[in-house]
Amino acid sequence: MCSLNILLTIIDLLFSCIYKCILPIFETMPELAELKIMADFVNAKSKGRTYNAAYDVAKGNIPSKSGVPDGDFNVKAESFGKELVISLYHDVAQTDVHVFMGMSGNWKFVPTESWNDTRFVRLRLDTTDGHSLLLYGSYMGPKYKIGPFATKRGPDPTKYFDRFKENVLANLAKKAFDRPICEALLEQKYFNGIGNYLRSTILYYLGENPFEKARDVIQRRPDILEMCRDVPLQAYRYNGGQLRDWHNPNGGDAKDFTDWVFYQKGLGVRDNTGRTFWFDERWIEHCPY
Repeated sequence: MCSLNILLTIIDLLFSCIYKCILPIFETMPELAELKIMADFVNAKSKGRTYNAAYDVAKGNIPSKSGVPDGDFNVKAESFGKELVISLYHDVAQTDVHVFMGMSGNWKFVPTESWNDTRFVRLRLDTTDGHSLLLYGSYMGPKYKIGPFATKRGPDPTKYFDRFKENVLANLAKKAFDRPICEALLEQKYFNGIGNYLRSTILYYLGENPFEKARDVIQRRPDILEMCRDVPLQAYRYNGGQLRDWHNPNGGDAKDFTDWVFYQKGLGVRDNTGRTFWFDERWIEHCPY
């Protein structure tokens, strides 16, 4: 029994180490702006092209036929917050592939003969002119599903702002808004597409106490909802959050984004979601963590 207790203690310490020391490395997952950029990339590469094969790619880059119907098809992408929908248009049918980018997901467009040079491919779509559109990503990488995920996400604030605003205000009495605003902004049921760097940047430019109850902040400063639309759009115009391993597949300089974004600046603290929140040091006396 003593040995078992020691073993359980060691396991608990190992998981604590993973949670506290390793996961922070992976905190820069693609957010709303990056999903919009990736949709642009897929659409630009797919314009005027026809696809004729879709492969699910297992670990080790082993391809197998996916559940996509056979035959030629065209591709169109659209982002919705943190989810990307790849629509495959056959002659009379449409297949929607819903993609969650995870921590490291991205896209490439390469000659089919060299597709295997890209590691950690998850999905491969081949064109009739000898190219392949690749969904790839390593640690905590992307996943996809034919048909929607079960996850309930709110309206994308950059596409459906009125619906987004209505959804937040109609649910202000919910427990989610008892939490500090810095935590509530990560709740995808209400703030679809807002992730770690966007919440820090929104709250920095809002200039309010980021540790105050979310409901109170939203009622006092309803313009925070407009910032949930405008800040991601600004990140999009600045070529997205090229913060760690994610790079804009279209290319583009990251300097304007780096100068503007409030991330890994000021003070950082681990909040109750397990994420590192970056905030202006003037709020240090209000920090509950």
